[in-house]
Amino acid sequence: MKVAEKDYRIWKNKKFVIESTITVKLWDEILINDFHEKLNKILDEIYERIDLFPNNSKTLISISFSGDNKIMELNSCFRKIKSATNVLCFPSNSKFNNTLFLGDIIFSIETILKEAKRDNKTVENHLTHLFIHAVLHLLGYDHETEEQAKKMEHLELQILNNLKIENPYN
Repeated sequence: MKVAEKDYRIWKNKKFVIESTITVKLWDEILINDFHEKLNKILDEIYERIDLFPNNSKTLISISFSGDNKIMELNSCFRKIKSATNVLCFPSNSKFNNTLFLGDIIFSIETILKEAKRDNKTVENHLTHLFIHAVLHLLGYDHETEEQAKKMEHLELQILNNLKIENPYN
């Protein structure tokens, strides 16, 4: 019997829809389920800090839980960087049928695991931080200048603190 290579899931509540693709052979089921359980709280914290939700509107985000090979392919194609990274995001900000599609987020588990081990962080907390960071990018936040970086980092730290996650920049 052949095991499926990909798992497709949709997570939603009254404010958002998350469409996800999971490369099953790379991602641990417990980690994905833990992320899903925390998703409502994480998004609520993000959106409370930036007052995002207009009335009667949903937000859609697409997530790919992938690995270094996919990330390197995308990084090379879109950023002309021939290496892996922990997360990539591609903003969209298109609206259809009262739904705002923020964009795509792609995670690489191999890089996330290496960084968590190197920095003595839990994989769950590191993934949560990277998700927050990516969603802020989808919302237009950046760290190209020192001023932008301070603003984005301050928001990240507020959200992480409210989620009881230590400052990842220490």
